[in-house]
Amino acid sequence: MSAKSDAEELAEPELPARPRLPEPPQVSYQRPRSLEDPAERYLKRRGIGGEDAGNMGKAMGIGTALVGSIIGGVLVGWLVDKYLIKSATPYGLIVGFLLGTISGFANLIKLANALNK
Repeated sequence: MSAKSDAEELAEPELPARPRLPEPPQVSYQRPRSLEDPAERYLKRRGIGGEDAGNMGKAMGIGTALVGSIIGGVLVGWLVDKYLIKSATPYGLIVGFLLGTISGFANLIKLANALNK
């Protein structure tokens, strides 16, 4: 028979003590900073603020609208000549150019007035 008694064999074995866990670190949340746009940094170095940059974009839009209106009018006039009139006379092209130019300058005035407000 064994040297241990039945009561000793049935008792729970003694486990070594668990080591204590370290305290969690004290962490504070900081909101991430947004990265500065390189274009804004370039403009700031030259003394141009954000509002000035927005106005520069609007001014470039004015030129684009003028050129786009003229090109659109010429294209529509050319298509009218080619597919509707089907003649060698460039009347559709001329009328398209004139309407595109008028439309472009009307857009230019509207955008320039919006820029001045």
